[in-house]
Amino acid sequence: MGKKVKILCCCGAGICTSNYLREEIEDRVKEEGLNKNVSVNLCRVTDVDETLATGNIDLLVTTVEMKNDYPIPMIRALGIMLDENAAKKALDEIIANVRKVMEN
Repeated sequence: MGKKVKILCCCGAGICTSNYLREEIEDRVKEEGLNKNVSVNLCRVTDVDETLATGNIDLLVTTVEMKNDYPIPMIRALGIMLDENAAKKALDEIIANVRKVMEN
């Protein structure tokens, strides 16, 4: 069993779009059989710095343009909201990053 992975989803308000992202990510994580080792949390874009400082987060997934660089992988996943191909691409990237974190 690999390392447990914490994903942080953020959007402008930390409610609607990030919750949609979480549901899509959790569905895909379950399909991949990784759900026991992955947790997905939500926050507002204005709370990212504070959450990353205190939350031991492994991967940041966002629907908005971020102004800062972070010491963890960041995926802009607005595509999940747009169309099936863009959603598949974003979810594939998220799963690839989850597997990398689990291996380390």
